[in-house]
Amino acid sequence: MTIKEAQLEDVAAINQINTHDLQHEYSLEKAKEQFTYLLNSPVNQVFVKEIAGQVVGYIQLSEYVCLYGPRLMNVLGLAVKKAYQGQGIGKELLKKGEQWALESGAEGIRLNSGVERTEAHKFYEHLGYKKVKSQINFRKLFTE
Repeated sequence: MTIKEAQLEDVAAINQINTHDLQHEYSLEKAKEQFTYLLNSPVNQVFVKEIAGQVVGYIQLSEYVCLYGPRLMNVLGLAVKKAYQGQGIGKELLKKGEQWALESGAEGIRLNSGVERTEAHKFYEHLGYKKVKSQINFRKLFTE
């Protein structure tokens, strides 16, 4: 049972977690392209949790810099396979992300969580995260 920096060979397992456990449909080919970019970025990081050589969860963090607040690391993804939830894996991954953020000079962590994910909210609050605000997320893709 180990947490390590994700490698390109981990992207298929991460993509499977995203597809099956989070219902985020995204092609493996495009996920590989995105991950290749992330591997070469000093302000992005992905860690995976392995059990018996199998990736069972991951956390993705990215630098968050704005002109109205401190430099933070933004959790863009934190997911654990359903079969492994409730075993402390999410907490381990989040702690690893916090450690990396601190070592990277960030002043803290931020994250967004869907309004319907009330159990996740309890999880974050239990780990010391405070609800800051509610918001609506907008997106415009240039390919649509």
